[in-house]
Amino acid sequence: MVYRTPPKVQERKDAKRRLVLDTAAKVFAERGYYNTKVTDILDKAGISTGSFYFYFNNKEELFEILYDEMIKTYLSVLQNAVDTMTTHAESIVKSISHAVTLSLQTFQKNKGLARIMLIGSVGLNPHFEKKRAADHQKISLVFEEIFRKLHQGKVISVPDARVAAILFTGSIFSIISNWLQEDKPVSLVKFIFPLIVYNLQALGIQCNEHEIQTIHNEIG
Repeated sequence: MVYRTPPKVQERKDAKRRLVLDTAAKVFAERGYYNTKVTDILDKAGISTGSFYFYFNNKEELFEILYDEMIKTYLSVLQNAVDTMTTHAESIVKSISHAVTLSLQTFQKNKGLARIMLIGSVGLNPHFEKKRAADHQKISLVFEEIFRKLHQGKVISVPDARVAAILFTGSIFSIISNWLQEDKPVSLVKFIFPLIVYNLQALGIQCNEHEIQTIHNEIG
């Protein structure tokens, strides 16, 4: 007979696991990945060593789970923007604006953790670097597919959909990376409007800056 965990017990287990993850995110953001010890997380969360290792094998696994959650959230945000794209130029302007705006807003809300994930954990281990590269490619492919269809429909004008997608996602991550390394506190959302304009022009989409600003204000 297979033992099944009672629902209430499972809820408590899930809640404790979530507590560890949320606490770890805060501690990583405050101390940095390499300066954070498992005991730092345990003390902050108020749990025992046994409880930690019941849910996670080590600090690396915990960090990767947090990273996967953030990437999943980001991909969901991008997919929502992409799903609204049609062959109508006005919708394209709004969709591109949404994609850029929601991307920057997502990282703005998670700055501390984003800094650790995109900068502070570089070189963590070969497995993680391969995962990071695969996720960047996954994000790029989201746009490559839609850019190819839009190019075929003559909605955008680019020589190669794959290159356009790589440059589009690259421009977003470059802005985020530079922002994360700023010495003085700067709002990431200040870069949204110029980044939208840049990418629309790069995609050969005809529109005026007043129209983009209006859409940007509606989204923001």
